[in-house]
Amino acid sequence: MRNIYEVFDEFEEAKTKADRKLVIQNNLSPTLVKVLEYTFHPNYRWTVKEIPDNYKIPDTLPGVSFAHLGTELRRIYLFQEGHPTAANLNEQRKNELLIQLLVSLEPREAEVIIGIFRKDLGVKGLTYNFVKECFPNMLP
Repeated sequence: MRNIYEVFDEFEEAKTKADRKLVIQNNLSPTLVKVLEYTFHPNYRWTVKEIPDNYKIPDTLPGVSFAHLGTELRRIYLFQEGHPTAANLNEQRKNELLIQLLVSLEPREAEVIIGIFRKDLGVKGLTYNFVKECFPNMLP
């Protein structure tokens, strides 16, 4: 399975909307679906408004990291507005957990997490409307 950022790179290189749809369809995985859902579904709102100042981008080589985006997405509920566990964490603990999450990933995978929190993955052409058109049942 390819990294999500590799799929996004291919998506940006695609010349037409039809080609971009094919990129998404050919690389569809549970992780990609979750990333799109967490980013574009309006029911997912995040407590993370800023990345902590003490977050340092690790100099990890691609393919060499402690964790993978697919497994780390399971912990994202810790930063979800309205989630009972997230509500019980103080800001300092949330920041600690966020930094742990980000540094455990390759830097470009960490960028995907940051994009989820910002509700913008920074991928040209990958918008709510595009995702809604590709997956009519995913988004309202």
